Amino acid sequence: MLKLDKICREANVMLILARSYGLTGIVRVSVKEHTVIESKPDHFLDDLRLNNPWPELKRFADTIDVSVEDHVAHKHTPYIIILVKMAEEWTKAHGGHLPSTRDEKKEFKEFIKARMVALDEDNYKEAIEASFKVFASQGINSDLQQLISDGCTEVNSSSSDFWVMVAALKEFITNEGSGEAPLEGSIPDMTSSTELYVNLQKVYQAKAESDFLVIWQRVRDILKKIGRDPDSISKTMIRNFCKNSRKLKVCRCRLIEDEFRNPSPSELLKYLNNDDYR
Repeated sequence: MLKLDKICREANVMLILARSYGLTGIVRVSVKEHTVIESKPDHFLDDLRLNNPWPELKRFADTIDVSVEDHVAHKHTPYIIILVKMAEEWTKAHGGHLPSTRDEKKEFKEFIKARMVALDEDNYKEAIEASFKVFASQGINSDLQQLISDGCTEVNSSSSDFWVMVAALKEFITNEGSGEAPLEGSIPDMTSSTELYVNLQKVYQAKAESDFLVIWQRVRDILKKIGRDPDSISKTMIRNFCKNSRKLKVCRCRLIEDEFRNPSPSELLKYLNNDDYR
């Protein structure tokens, strides 16, 4: 088993070991590295950039008057626009700072609620419920930061397509992205007029497409630099990578031999006592 694991590692082939004892059993997966683009996490914050709008979103929001006297127009303003404008007003009145403390966050919700002119304005109720999205930290999360800091981003001709794209992502975040990953480009359902929703959707899609094109060109440049065909990674794959760039995962397993020589009982107990792994 130990010898087979080493052979599989050298060939970069996944090894699956299974053993059953009646109604119970053990499955052990051993692989040098497993990269995941579509990790599909159960909970993940929408990529809306409410507290860090790019210029086109800011200009679009500026064309909409959230204080309009027309009741129909007022109750059909998308909550994204409401929150972008409310966040801007808040920061101007608070020295450039967004709500951070519990009391400030509560005050911000009341700040939004005060703009309602009728009890049936579902868009403002949605804005209040989604206000936590304004408090989200700007920039990339710690998992993505760890990924782009991995030594595998120093790519060469034998690097996988995944790491070539991560290398391009790293360059994007440092340069064009100004600390942000490529925009996903989708928006959730919300109370809105059809015209405003469609136009808002176009703003997000246009930004996502723009970010994708930058990443695509960077991937081509990197491939050319390491002596590979610039078109060897398809646009479809790069587009999907960009859409899921905030959710990338890399799994690395210990050698089975290491588990025998240096067991980690504390790590095993941690998972055995976690209901999510039972």
